Amino acid sequence: MNIQALLKEPISTRQLLSNLRSRLEPMTTKSAYIFEHMPELVRETITNAEEAYWGFLKLPGTGGVREFIGNPPDWLEIRHNDHEFLWQLNRMTHWQDLLEAYSLTKDEKYGRKVIEEMLDWIGTVEIHDELIDYPLRYFEECHPLRALELGIRSYKTWPLVLEHLGHTELFTEAVLEQYLGAIYMQTKILRKVSPLLWPKADHNHFLMECLGILTTALYFPELREAEEWRAFAIEGIERCCIAQLTEDGGQIEGCPSYHNGCMFWFGLAVVLAKRFHFQFSDQYMRLFRKNLDYSIYSLRPTGKCVPVGDSHANNLAAMGAVYGYMALDDLTWLGLATNLIDTQEVLHEASKHAWRALDVQQLYEDLQSLQDKHYECDKATTFWNRTLHQAIIRSGWDSKSMSFLFTCRSPIQNAHAHIDLMSFDFTALGKDMICDPGIFCYREDEDRKQFKSASYHSTLLIDGRDHFEYISSFQFGPQKVGAVYNVEDRGFYQIASAYHMNYEPIVHHRHMALVDNQFIVIIDRVTGLEHNKVQRYFHLDYTEVEAAPEGAIATSEIANLAIYTYPQEEVGLLPGRLSDVNDIAREATRVCFQGTYNGTVALLTVLVPYQGDHVPAVNIEPVGNGCYAFNYGRRYHIEITDNDMTISKPV
Repeated sequence: MNIQALLKEPISTRQLLSNLRSRLEPMTTKSAYIFEHMPELVRETITNAEEAYWGFLKLPGTGGVREFIGNPPDWLEIRHNDHEFLWQLNRMTHWQDLLEAYSLTKDEKYGRKVIEEMLDWIGTVEIHDELIDYPLRYFEECHPLRALELGIRSYKTWPLVLEHLGHTELFTEAVLEQYLGAIYMQTKILRKVSPLLWPKADHNHFLMECLGILTTALYFPELREAEEWRAFAIEGIERCCIAQLTEDGGQIEGCPSYHNGCMFWFGLAVVLAKRFHFQFSDQYMRLFRKNLDYSIYSLRPTGKCVPVGDSHANNLAAMGAVYGYMALDDLTWLGLATNLIDTQEVLHEASKHAWRALDVQQLYEDLQSLQDKHYECDKATTFWNRTLHQAIIRSGWDSKSMSFLFTCRSPIQNAHAHIDLMSFDFTALGKDMICDPGIFCYREDEDRKQFKSASYHSTLLIDGRDHFEYISSFQFGPQKVGAVYNVEDRGFYQIASAYHMNYEPIVHHRHMALVDNQFIVIIDRVTGLEHNKVQRYFHLDYTEVEAAPEGAIATSEIANLAIYTYPQEEVGLLPGRLSDVNDIAREATRVCFQGTYNGTVALLTVLVPYQGDHVPAVNIEPVGNGCYAFNYGRRYHIEITDNDMTISKPV
C-alpha cells in the first residue's frame, strides 16, 4: 500500500519505521527483567502461547475449554450460535501471549505467527473507502468491523505488535505499510461512527473506542489526522469520565466487572498520558481516584466481585487496583485487595499487566512489599451509591467479614442490567451464601433469559411475574420507578431501604440490615395486594439445603446458613445455577417462600450464618401491628413503618 497519502509530509517508509522505533519501549530490557523475576508468569505465558500457536483458543461458546479455531483462524465464522465468539476472536487477545512469549524466548515462531495472522486478517477482512459511508447500524452488527472491535484492536492488541516486534527484522517496511494502512482505515471509520453511536459518552464501549483512536494518534503522529484524532480522543475520554464515573464511586452501568474494566481503561489512559507527555484534568484524576474505591467495596470478602448485572464473579478488582497504582503511584487499592484476595493471586493478576508498567522493576518491588501484611483501612463499612442505587454494607475488611450488596435501580441505565430489583448478594464466614447468578452468556437463548430473570435473583415477585418484561438479550419492556432511598449506620445495625412501583398499584418496600455484625434482618412490606401470590426467592450457593418448619437450612464444609421467616409459608426448593465465567455454571439451590395475601403484608426474614453442627435457634413472634421480636443471644425488637424499619434491643 502507498502510505504517502496518509501522512502530513512525504517521508520514506524506512524513515517512518525509524521514527516509530524511537517511540517504542525498551522491550528487551523489560522482558529480561520479567523473565528473571516473574517465573510463574513466564511459564503461563509460554503455555498459552503454545496453545495459540497451534490454533486452540477459549472463546465464548466453547464451554470454558480450548477449541481449534483454524490456523490461520476463520475470522468470519460464527460458532455455537454466539456472536461473542466472532467478536472476541477478532479482538486477537491471543496475540498478547504469542508476542510476550516471543519477547521472553526470542523464538521467532511466535512473532511470525502473529505477523502471518495479521496479514491474513487484512487480506480476509476488506476495509475499503466505501465503508465510511455505510449506515450506522452496520457498525453494531456481527462482523469483524463492529465499532467496539475497531476500538479494542486499536488500543489493546495491534499496538503490542509494534512494541514486541517493531524493533525486529520480522517487522519489515512492507509489514509496516500493511499495518498502517489497515489501522488508519479502522481509526478513520471509528472517528466517524463512534460519537454517533454514543453521543452521551455514557457507555464503556465509547471509552474503549476513544482509547483506540488515541493510541493510533500517539504511535503515528505523522498521520495527517493525528492531531485532530488525539484531541478528539482526549476530550472523549474526559467526557466518558464525567458521564460514567459517579461522585459516590462506581461506573454508571452498575456492573462491578465492567466497573473494574473501566478502571483499567481510565487508568491506561493516564499511563499513556505519562508516557507521551500530556495530562488529564484535575476533575478526571479526582473521579478516577474516587471510583477506585468501588472496586474494593464491590469485592466480596471471599475475593471475587459481586456479579450483579452483566458481571462475572472474578478477581479483577486487582486489575483495577494495579492501574490505580500505575496511574497514581499509590498502593492503597492493591493493599486493600490483598486483605480480601489471596496475596499470591493479587500478585499474579497484577503481574499480567507488568508489560504496560513504565517502570517494571518498581512495580515488582512494590508488589513484593505487600506480602505478609494486613493493609490498614479507615474506609467506612457502609457505602451508598445514589446514582447506581446500590448499597454495600460490611462488617469489616478481612476475608471472614460479613457483607452484602443490595440494589434497586429502575428504570435501568442500559440493558447490561438484570431484572433484579431489590435483589442482594450475601457473604459471611468465608463463604458466599446467597449469590447473584452472574452472566453465564450473552447469547440470544433460554440460558440468557433465565440468568437475567427475577426468579433467578434473591428478590420478591408477585404472581411469579418479572418486575418488567424481558424481550431479548439486550432489550426490556418499560420500567417504573424503583430506588434505594436510604442507607444508614445506626450503631449496632446498618440498614438499607428500597422500593419499586413496577407492580403498581402494588408497592414493595424492602429493608435490609446487618445487625451486630452477626446476622441479617430483611423486611418485605407489600401494599395493595388483592389475593395475590407473593414469592420470595433466595439463590443459595449451596447444594445441601433442607426445608425446616421456620424456613430452611443450608450446609457446607465451610459455613452454614439458617433462614428463618415469618409468617410461615409454603417452602419450595428449586434448582439453581451460578456462573463465575462464560458458559460455565455450578449447581446451586433456590429457596422460594410463597403465600397468598390481601391488603398489606410485612414478611420477616432472618439470615443467620454459623459454623459447626449446632443450628442456632431464632424464634420469631409478632408483638403488635407491624412489630416482631426474636431472640438470638439476646432479645431484638423490630418495628416496621411505611418507609422504614427500626431495630432495638430491649433491656
